[in-house]
Amino acid sequence: MKSAKLLLILALLMSIVPIKTLQCKPYNRNFSTVFSQLNSEEIGWHLQKININGAWEYSKGLVNITIAIIDSGIDFNHPDLFNASWINDDEIANNTIDDDNNGYIDDKFGWDFVNNDTTPGPQAGDPIHWHATFIAGIVCGALDSSGIVGVAPNVKVMDLRVLNEENYQATTLSGLGEAIKYAVDNGADVISMSLQYYSTSDSYRDDIIYAINHNIPVVSITGNTWDGGREYYSYPGAYSEVIAVGATDYYNHKADYSNYGDYIELVAPVGDDYNHLIRSSILDGSFSRGQGTSFAAPQVAGVIALMKSVNNNLTVENIRTILTDTALDLGEDGKDKYFGYGLLNAEEAVRVAGNFTSSKTPFSFQEILNVILSLSSISIAAIIALIVIIRMRRKTNKIK
Repeated sequence: MKSAKLLLILALLMSIVPIKTLQCKPYNRNFSTVFSQLNSEEIGWHLQKININGAWEYSKGLVNITIAIIDSGIDFNHPDLFNASWINDDEIANNTIDDDNNGYIDDKFGWDFVNNDTTPGPQAGDPIHWHATFIAGIVCGALDSSGIVGVAPNVKVMDLRVLNEENYQATTLSGLGEAIKYAVDNGADVISMSLQYYSTSDSYRDDIIYAINHNIPVVSITGNTWDGGREYYSYPGAYSEVIAVGATDYYNHKADYSNYGDYIELVAPVGDDYNHLIRSSILDGSFSRGQGTSFAAPQVAGVIALMKSVNNNLTVENIRTILTDTALDLGEDGKDKYFGYGLLNAEEAVRVAGNFTSSKTPFSFQEILNVILSLSSISIAAIIALIVIIRMRRKTNKIK
């Protein structure tokens, strides 16, 4: 594959702030402890901001809902992520056979699109090895009494590695597209990508459209400018098909580094000051604080997973409408280029999703007519049968 010549900026470069390693305790469901974590200024402030307690009254996520994290590789040996990995049940590990005929041999736990192998986890010596693990903790850190809690703690994450150690230069755009397509074809319910390019590329945008056409929402970021966020179009976030997310600080102001523009739809709390930074998992069972829009998008992806847990009939359009309609408006009234529609509101989004029913009928007259016109040949009998069906449906609608 031809290496991307565009500079790929990881949404969070070297801004992670190490803190003292915490002792991880065994997994349990002591919710009183969990809620005390949420009330902790150090641990759960961002979850308080998005009203996660209210969302959990409806769902903490289903185990059959999967978020694809396309990033640097996840360390599932972390105690808060130990049970979080998506597993390809149709593949037998290490038998050198493509059991499920998906084009990938022994892809039991995802795929490494950098090295083209079966081990997508973080690589030794890779300076960004922690990044995907941090994101995974934000999405689905375990409901236990250790150092973090994820937005959707019961869901699974699909690990797809596309970023490597060489200043992100060797990552291929085609590899990114392949990862998106893999996520769709192998059952992901939502795709989260905390990365950005300086310019557009059809080599992976077509795969984003492929995801949308298969009713899989794609979430990405507005990106960062560390000497002050600027009005800047970064991709894939700026594509109209993608839900673009910026970052806010503890006080609901735009985070200083968070880029902005007309394409932004939502913001989520991350912080931009040492005393109020988001906290999550890193390697070796440890925890750390960090900042960057990289950690805003996973919160939205996690809420989408909760929405799908209560109503898996939602379309991508339904999901976007619910998220934007329920967001807490910040800045100017209505949508603006700094906050989009506002701050993510998990409680309202999940509540509305659970009660949402589409007004669209399964087959409209126009849809049936389009089917007829699209056929190169069709029998008169079939046409008559379709007309009869249409009339019967009209009578049924009148009776209702």
